Amino acid sequence: MREPRPLQLPLAAGLLTLLLSSAGSGLSLGQLRQPAPLLTLEEPIERVDQRLRQQGWQPDGDPALESFDRELAGNDLASLRSCAGTGAGFCRYDYRRGRERLNVITVPNRNGDGVVHHWQLKNRH
Repeated sequence: MREPRPLQLPLAAGLLTLLLSSAGSGLSLGQLRQPAPLLTLEEPIERVDQRLRQQGWQPDGDPALESFDRELAGNDLASLRSCAGTGAGFCRYDYRRGRERLNVITVPNRNGDGVVHHWQLKNRH
């Protein structure tokens, strides 16, 4: 009979990072296990935006956003909140529906189009 092995360091560090990053975000462990079913990794943000609007989500972006951010994002979506000017090219899109808030983070794909990297669903109390 083999003895159970402890979690390998990279896996344990990753789990710890995930739990710590969600602790201040208002997410519960239940929400971590059941992410918003309406999104798919690597899906184009334009398609996501269209579907979210059909499901009653409203853009909650920054209307006074710099043209630099719009240029980085490569679109005119009203949900755009900001884009990172360096590194992987992350952009953030914000939506609201009632008390729910949804943040969608994208990265450019090979063609330079923004695709879903991850998202965060929050409930405002």
